[in-house]
Amino acid sequence: MRGGQLRQARAMAWLHLVRTSRYVYSMANWAVVDGLWITIYVLGALTFASPESYPTVAPLVFWAVLAWGLMSTPTWTIGNWARFYVAMGVFEEHELAGASHSLFLAMRSLPAVAIGLGSAAVVGAFVSHVAGVPVARAENPALLAASLLAITVMATLYSLVLAFLSLATRAPAPLLDFVNFLLFIVGGIAAPVSRLPHQLRLVALATPYSHPAELMRLAAVGLRPYLPAGVEAALTLAWIALMAAAWLAARTWALRLARREGVRGIGRM
Repeated sequence: MRGGQLRQARAMAWLHLVRTSRYVYSMANWAVVDGLWITIYVLGALTFASPESYPTVAPLVFWAVLAWGLMSTPTWTIGNWARFYVAMGVFEEHELAGASHSLFLAMRSLPAVAIGLGSAAVVGAFVSHVAGVPVARAENPALLAASLLAITVMATLYSLVLAFLSLATRAPAPLLDFVNFLLFIVGGIAAPVSRLPHQLRLVALATPYSHPAELMRLAAVGLRPYLPAGVEAALTLAWIALMAAAWLAARTWALRLARREGVRGIGRM
């Protein structure tokens, strides 16, 4: 990253962190409500598990919930925020200043991570209390951190694609996003790929998040991934590269339209 871009990144990160600090109570409410909703899935997972399996199942549930927060929240904090980006006139200011729209929007992943961690903390406390076992365990902390980082990078790239598509189409990003919750269920995040029905197993393997999620489970409790760990890591990197290419294509299209025709307000849901 060049000096100018580094200064931009520092300034934008500071801006989003300061803005986030002014909405602490709102974000805490968001995190708690999301966490309480997710306990429906948690209760289902624990109900069909024997108490003897809690030392393995409980951490798997906890890390799956954190992965869900990291993959779903950026859709709103980045993709949906494009509407405010246009409405507040920040797009034009950054365009005139030569600032990076992608970098500014990507920094919205900071509050997304904070909300995801908050929701996971709520669920973690609940699971730990119900199951009576520690949930934030990791047999390989480095691999666990790398897998969660990969999920966050994927979610950020996907949300940037949605943001630029919404700029080009003037449609709210959540209307363009209809697969996040589906991917959580059938995409190898809520449950290991090996435990999905055969047809859903093929769907999970063809989606991006399943591969870092399999590495996450390996790192957390030593659960063997469906594919060899090296293959899962290679597919994770391949998906990140593919999603980066999709982001670049969406950005090029959206900015070309905006610079030729002007940016327009994005409709409300």
